[in-house]
Amino acid sequence: MRHTTPLLVALCALAPAVAAQDTLKIDPGERVRLTLESGRSTVGVLVTQDRDSLRIRPRPDVPPAAFSRSGIAGVEASLGRHGHAGTGALVGLVAGGAAGAALGGSCSGDFLCPGAGGGALLLGGTGLLFGALVGVFVRSERWEQVYETPVQVGFAPPGRGLGVRVSIRL
Repeated sequence: MRHTTPLLVALCALAPAVAAQDTLKIDPGERVRLTLESGRSTVGVLVTQDRDSLRIRPRPDVPPAAFSRSGIAGVEASLGRHGHAGTGALVGLVAGGAAGAALGGSCSGDFLCPGAGGGALLLGGTGLLFGALVGVFVRSERWEQVYETPVQVGFAPPGRGLGVRVSIRL
């Protein structure tokens, strides 16, 4: 308990210095995602930044909103949107191949029965094409971490009394 107080004082002294660093390595006009210390996140286009705040525009028809640097836990920059044609093709190939093998294996001796291998080949190829087509239209955004608060100090009730929560990221 004797060492807790100096540690807490040192962390409290370090936290504002971390939050007040220079501007981040992102330019105005870039799409960013802010993670606030409350756990909430917001996405928008960076308008301006300074040592104390970031201003982002969530939508083109909305004025910019200012966020205090001390209340931001992390900032990510968008690397752009991309499709998932490869993943869709793989899923379609596996699902179509399994279904084709099961259907082809159950029709032994029937006219136009391709067998398990032929059914897997036919439906697997069809699934591959269909999955790739669907994957082209399923798009997601990739994010790169630009800033993350390495030290967070907060007070949280542990059940009774007052507790201290310290989070250090290296």
